[in-house]
Amino acid sequence: MITMVSSIANKGLYVKPRVVKQIINSETGEITEIEPEYKNQVISKETAESVLSMMTSVVSEGTGKNARVQGYNVGGKTGTSEDGVNTGKYVTSFIGVAPTDDPQLSILVTLYNPTGQSGHQGGTVAAPVAGKILNEVISYLEIQTTN
Repeated sequence: MITMVSSIANKGLYVKPRVVKQIINSETGEITEIEPEYKNQVISKETAESVLSMMTSVVSEGTGKNARVQGYNVGGKTGTSEDGVNTGKYVTSFIGVAPTDDPQLSILVTLYNPTGQSGHQGGTVAAPVAGKILNEVISYLEIQTTN
């Protein structure tokens, strides 16, 4: 799922996922960059831009509003599903991109059988977690505000 949303953020271009951006030699300070590998255009640029716009609306005025980050445009999609048939257990999620006008981050938060006062909906349980993580990471990376 994170690869899919990253492709949307990259204007439809599939970029091979990587965990490491760079390696820093602790003794010499030498930095070895791990360059991204660009692959295929998996959806059209126009479709990717349209979906990203819809994802932005989900956070600005829809079920993902709890993932907002002050000063940034965030796009996302909430999800709620049952974990099996008539189990009374749920899987809740939020997947998103920030900032949407110059995507730098993709995030996926999945919570299994959440309990508590907030219920079990993606927008009330997973989206706030994503928003807090995005807020911290955006600050750490010193990404400039967009609005």
